[in-house]
Formats: sequence, C-alpha cells, structure tokens
Amino acid sequence: MIDALEALIELLYADADLNAVVSGRIAPRHKFGDGWPIPCQALQVQYDGGDAELYVEWQRPRIEFRCYGATYVEAGAVYRALVAVCRKTRRRVVETSVGAGLIYWVNLISGPSFLQEPDVSKVMMTLVYGELAVAESRLGFD
Repeated sequence: MIDALEALIELLYADADLNAVVSGRIAPRHKFGDGWPIPCQALQVQYDGGDAELYVEWQRPRIEFRCYGATYVEAGAVYRALVAVCRKTRRRVVETSVGAGLIYWVNLISGPSFLQEPDVSKVMMTLVYGELAVAESRLGFD
C-alpha cells in the first residue's frame, strides 16, 4: 500500500510554479524554527479523514492544506499556487518510496479561511481543505 500523502507531496514538489513561491518548503508538519525561517512562505499538507477503501487499491483521503506567509497576501500567493496545481492535475503518475501512485485529481472542497498560525505568532495562514484520489499498483502504470 502506498502512502497517499507521500504521493501528493511528491506531486507538489514536482510543480515548478508552486516551488517558486514556497522554495521547496512543503511538509506534513510545519518546520518553523526547525529549518524554515520565521516568517516565510510554505505549505503544510496533512490527512484530515476521508473515505476508507479497504478492498481496492484506491484511496480518497480528505487533506488539510495550510498555506503560510508573513502576511495574508503572501499566504494568499501560496494558496493561488496550490489552486493552480489542483486545476492542472489530472491522471499523473508519481513515484513514492514503495511504488508508483496514479493521482486522478486533487480538488479543493472548501473556500479559504484566513487565520494566524497558532504555534507561530509572526506567521499568517490560509487554511483550505481538499480531497485526493490516488490509485496504487504493484505492476506500475503505462
């Protein structure tokens, strides 16, 4: 079984436009004070529930995206770059540490909320939820 979150993060790392905004700062937990400067533009991506598929090689988790910046304008720029990735992602194969995953889509399923990161007072955040559809295969994809 592949890790759908790892597949999504690999997809996000591969997007040049997003990385131009966040400088490669994409992780399942924020790293402010542990490698990421405070403040900076970054993207946190983590699981937030979703549908369980126990008998097929298909996953549809709900995802929480936290788009960070020094200001709401900077956090909004990360959000807009994320929206662009979601709009252009259709049937993309990504490599994970345990095999290939086929990402069918990444859809945002909520509007953005502008908040302050509770752990780091100098960091603004745009919070949005999404859904990921990814298939896995031991045989690979052609």
